Amino acid sequence: MSGLIEPYGGRLVDCLAGEKESERIQRESQDLPRIHTILDQIYDAEKIGIGAYSPLEGFMCSSDYQSVLLRGVLSNGLPWSMPVILTPTRYDGEFGAGDTIALTDLEGNVFATVQVEDIFTFDRKSYAQNVYGTSDPSHPNVAELPSFGDRSIGGRVRLLKRLKLPSVKYELTPKETREYFAKMGWRRVAGYQARNPPHTAHEYIQRVTLEREDVDALFIQPIVGKLKKGDYKPEIIMKAYEAFVSNYYTKERVLLGSLSIAMRYAGPKAVLFYAIIRRNYGCSHYIVGRDQAGVGSFYDPYAAHRIFDTYDVGVVPLRYQESFYCLRCGMMASSKICPHTVDERLNVSQTKIRRMLAEKEKIPEQILRPEVARILSEPNVMIE
Repeated sequence: MSGLIEPYGGRLVDCLAGEKESERIQRESQDLPRIHTILDQIYDAEKIGIGAYSPLEGFMCSSDYQSVLLRGVLSNGLPWSMPVILTPTRYDGEFGAGDTIALTDLEGNVFATVQVEDIFTFDRKSYAQNVYGTSDPSHPNVAELPSFGDRSIGGRVRLLKRLKLPSVKYELTPKETREYFAKMGWRRVAGYQARNPPHTAHEYIQRVTLEREDVDALFIQPIVGKLKKGDYKPEIIMKAYEAFVSNYYTKERVLLGSLSIAMRYAGPKAVLFYAIIRRNYGCSHYIVGRDQAGVGSFYDPYAAHRIFDTYDVGVVPLRYQESFYCLRCGMMASSKICPHTVDERLNVSQTKIRRMLAEKEKIPEQILRPEVARILSEPNVMIE
């Protein structure tokens, strides 16, 4: 992998058991205590196992959890913005520190084990205030906190098998993307975070990024795990991106992947976390747009730009302002280069696109590529 940025913390974690080991552990797991938890943490266990959360080798113990919560760094001083915790909702069997427990997926099947190192009380109020900056239940992640268990378990994860994911075709591991980047001769790759189908404002900053001399390629990786009500369904997001990338980008410069995790709407803290993940996938640069990982009016739209000045996670942040289609310029632009008034702009937003789709209005190609518009016009594209 010569020339690629090294994984965060210096080593790509690999906790995925081989076939024979996995079969042995699954047989032995019949006698292990079993724990059941929410989908968010099931996804996290898998991402720990494949190295997406390197250098984490398991769920956080109290020392790392408190350090991240209060100081934004792991206990060893490495910047880290989002806790990664295991708060089971149900237990089958007794256990304590030093024991091995089996972790089940939503169907009740064992897919990982955890070597218990620490068990501590989970304080929902402290978590909400320190992670999301609010205890307001109108915040979608805060609203879900009652579903978390009362105790948090820290310990190393052993992943026995991959999950059945909604977009398995695109669900690459960090090892796989790094191998692909190296094969393509890409050393400086920009990561692009998304949770919506692409519109022309997204396309604009992607193309500007590809024009940079210090960027070899673009890795587009939408989050398609657990989203919220009113978001597009994971399969729709990937179908739209597949149509967009295949029609408008060259394979020599762009790779499409997916990331099945629960979306964190934590503004700048979530953005830093997503940048760390993309570094593990091999990205040296990371695109930061307006209000990335924001929701409602909970965060300053450009706080995500500034957090990289406080915490250095080793990637180059590519900061972009809000873009729009200028009727006078006849092209996409931003306020950095366009002198024209707001009345002469065609704003591009998911809210506007959803309204136009609901009212069956024709969406201008200046806002949405026709291939994408056709997909979004299909019935039952939203999470209800």
